[in-house]
This record gives sequence, structure tokens and C-alpha cells, in this order.
Amino acid sequence: MYCNNCGANLTDGTKFCPNCGADSGVAAKPAPVTPQQAIPQYSGTQPYAPPPMPYKVKEPILALILSWFVLGSGHMYAGKPGKGIGLMVGALVSGGIMYGGFFVLLWYSSLGFAITLLIIGGISVVVIALYAHIDAYSTAKKYNVFLQTNGRPPTSQDNW
Repeated sequence: MYCNNCGANLTDGTKFCPNCGADSGVAAKPAPVTPQQAIPQYSGTQPYAPPPMPYKVKEPILALILSWFVLGSGHMYAGKPGKGIGLMVGALVSGGIMYGGFFVLLWYSSLGFAITLLIIGGISVVVIALYAHIDAYSTAKKYNVFLQTNGRPPTSQDNW
């Protein structure tokens, strides 16, 4: 190999010409790395912030199934505990009205009043149950949309 500047004879792998000092254009071989150098040393600071803790999404099907077992529990799972408790109380009151019809029929033998209570209580229980099932599913979906949009779960101050 010869120097491009002065034409001196160079040994292979020589970075600079010993005659004129010109760069020969050959990259020098890197020095071998010892095992101690290969292990990065802790400097006490992090070059980046750790990623935020991911929040779990709510499964809409699970909210629906929970709502089938206990009215209002799907809403509690989906992040609306107040609504869930309200649905539980509403279902208990409606069920009480319905069973009150049985009580009136057995103890007072007032067929017309008993049937009225049974119908009002029965219809209200069915309406509350259907609403609770559908709304628990959609509430879990709204929770997930809010979470994906804002990167955090909704709080009671958020209108979701």
C-alpha cells in the first residue's frame, strides 16, 4: 500500500503516513474491549423518564355479566359506583313493591290492589334490569374511550 500524498510505502492498516503524516484513508482497527469495559456503569441519572404505568381497560362483556348477577355491579366495575348503587336500590325497591303485592294478596285478600302492585313492581324491575345491562356495557366502552383519549382513567370531575 502506498501513501496517496507522497507515494511512500505503507504497511497494511497504517492510518497516517510516517513520511508526510497524511491520512491514508484506512480506518484504524478498534482496540479490543475488555469485559470490564463492556458492562455499562451506573451514572446515578436516567437519560429518560420511565414509561407511565399503563391503566387497565374495562371489559364491556364483563360489565354486562356482572350486571346480570347483581344489578349495579357492572357500573361499579366500569367506574360509576354511584350509578351502580342507585340501580341496586331501585331494583330492591321495585322488588319490594312486587313482593308487597303477594303480601297484600295473602293477608288482605285485596285482589285488585295486589295485582296492581305486582304489575307495577314487576314492570319496574324488568325496566331497571334492562337499563342496567345495556348501560353497564356502554359505560365500560365509554371508560375505555376516555382512557385511550386522555391516557388516564376518568375521575368524578370528568364528564364522561
